[in-house]
Amino acid sequence: MTTRAWPSREEWQANAEYAVRTFCTPAERLAHINPEAVWSSLAEDIEFEELATEAAKAARPLLTQEISRLRQAFPDRPAAGRTRSLWVIKLEGQRYDDACNLGALEEMRRNLQRAVRNGNWGEIGWETGRLYDHYRPAITMGPALCDAVLRMRALNAAARKRHDEAADAVVEAAVVAEIARRATDEAWQQQLERRASIDSPRVIRVGAQTSPSKGDQVT
Repeated sequence: MTTRAWPSREEWQANAEYAVRTFCTPAERLAHINPEAVWSSLAEDIEFEELATEAAKAARPLLTQEISRLRQAFPDRPAAGRTRSLWVIKLEGQRYDDACNLGALEEMRRNLQRAVRNGNWGEIGWETGRLYDHYRPAITMGPALCDAVLRMRALNAAARKRHDEAADAVVEAAVVAEIARRATDEAWQQQLERRASIDSPRVIRVGAQTSPSKGDQVT
């Protein structure tokens, strides 16, 4: 069996930082260390819930109005399923775009209704954000709804910033710890043993028969 060319001890030690940074993502490392962490404050969560509740209430009639307008333009639209998909594919130009928008807005309204029932405030933020980004000015969103969408984004961004900073700190600490670990004789010995087990793996024989123990015998 050919033995692979392993790096020297000096090369292995120099590779410590690279090994840490490529083992997993910073977010995965943080989740492993602190899986229950919450990156928003209680006050922020309450504010987000209030904003999402009002945003959903304001967005639903706007969606219904635009959905009704688009439906009137497609009296021949099939109810659902494969028939509708084939119908959409045959459309061209603005009619194709309008039909796709109609389906997307119907889905958005369903998602908002479900999110309100389930108290999924984050999904409300996501769906009203889609409305803000992709359906203005065709759908006129009032200043209060626009402000709510932007504020929810700001709250999400603040929580995400805290998360990312914590994840980066965890990685930096892991790099320092791994560099220190690889500098020890004990870690090097463990590395040599690992290499030996890879170069000379144990052979496990398959198919060997053994007599059942007394407790395994069926009477």
